[in-house]
Amino acid sequence: MFRLKYLLFLIPLFLISCVDEDPMLGMGLVDDTDKLNVNKYDNFDIKAFVFHEDSLKTSDYRYMTLGSYYDNQFGLVKTSIYSQVSLSSSTIDFNYYKDNSDSIVLALSYTGAFTRDTSIKTMEMKVEVFELTESFDDSATYYKKSSLQYNSTPIASQTITISPKDSVLINGGKLPAHLRVNLGNDFLQKIINAGSFSSNKSFLEFFRGFYIKLTPTSNTDANGIIAYFDMYSSNSGMMLYYKDNAGRTQKYNFVFDQTSRRFTHIDYNFSSSELTQFASKRKSITDTLDCNSETGKIHLATLGISAAKLNINDLMQWYNDSTQSIGGFNQAMLILPVNEDYITSVGGTQNIPSKIICYRKDDSGNLVYIHDAFTAEQFMGTYDKASNSYKMRITSHLQNYLNGNVKSSDIYLMPDSRTSTANRVVLNGPKHSTKPAKIEIIYTR
Repeated sequence: MFRLKYLLFLIPLFLISCVDEDPMLGMGLVDDTDKLNVNKYDNFDIKAFVFHEDSLKTSDYRYMTLGSYYDNQFGLVKTSIYSQVSLSSSTIDFNYYKDNSDSIVLALSYTGAFTRDTSIKTMEMKVEVFELTESFDDSATYYKKSSLQYNSTPIASQTITISPKDSVLINGGKLPAHLRVNLGNDFLQKIINAGSFSSNKSFLEFFRGFYIKLTPTSNTDANGIIAYFDMYSSNSGMMLYYKDNAGRTQKYNFVFDQTSRRFTHIDYNFSSSELTQFASKRKSITDTLDCNSETGKIHLATLGISAAKLNINDLMQWYNDSTQSIGGFNQAMLILPVNEDYITSVGGTQNIPSKIICYRKDDSGNLVYIHDAFTAEQFMGTYDKASNSYKMRITSHLQNYLNGNVKSSDIYLMPDSRTSTANRVVLNGPKHSTKPAKIEIIYTR
């Protein structure tokens, strides 16, 4: 049989009938040499390595994280926020509020939170708000280790209850759940004594922005919490409350929007965790942890904690082996089983990533989506509860490698929503003794 040098994709034909059919019907009319034999191969020599994602961009996203969390698998992660806050009007004269101002409040609208025990609905944490003394660079991109100078004396420091599901009563009205911090009279006086501003730019030159931290109230706090916020929500911003001429409470809103810059700063402590080796390494993509023993595990986490690289050592050799007589690929699937011990230790799959994304490196060494990304809805890397695994179609990626269109078959694995959630999961490595990560190819010959 003539062996194709290029992969052909076979589109399955589904015959729908209301009666049973004889599966051998018509087979006697086909010469044996013309029959297609469908085969499956899943014994590739795959190597997996976990690395610390060093260059995670965190600037100017709508959804942000804030808090502190620890577990034995991934160690300690802390996220904090640097942000400008903008006028909601083109100009403003704060002299109007000098005699009728009441208070000034910072608010962040919740979209959820990450805790080890998902039954925990609230947690006491310490919130600190500082004033920036260094301005944002309008042209800069900010990453997870970026920072700006700030006044070491906080504008506000208090213990609050993080409660992402509970609505808030304000002036007799009920609003969706959001974090509220009263910034105090000293800061209120600073704002209302600032005079007038002819533009938002001039206001940002006066007030450069906030640095916000959220930490456990003591070292005995179990695990901690990382809260999720929608910066564009109408309930996020800074509110200046005042009385109008009729004595009614009104407010002027400062907003987080496209004109106000922001970024998340992320700190790590991997000591006493399964990723402890990262503590002494350079924490870059070239420093990896080997996941290739019978007990090897692949750690994947958002917030730049960890990602993974898969190397398929013998793919080209297998393809070039003439004994396979490959006619074409029906499908190539990457299957990543979730480690059952990890699921037991965290009490379920509620906090694992909803999706794992596959990347490759382009000719410049940048990570880009593989060709199959977002093209096969059924196998886009989402978690499959029935098999307790993630499944990704990688057919086009392997085709492009075998045809010489891409230089490497290597696949890089990263969780979805890397800057807006704290989700994490532990997968079985490719040499796992009972349920390994694998690539399964269905082909004809």
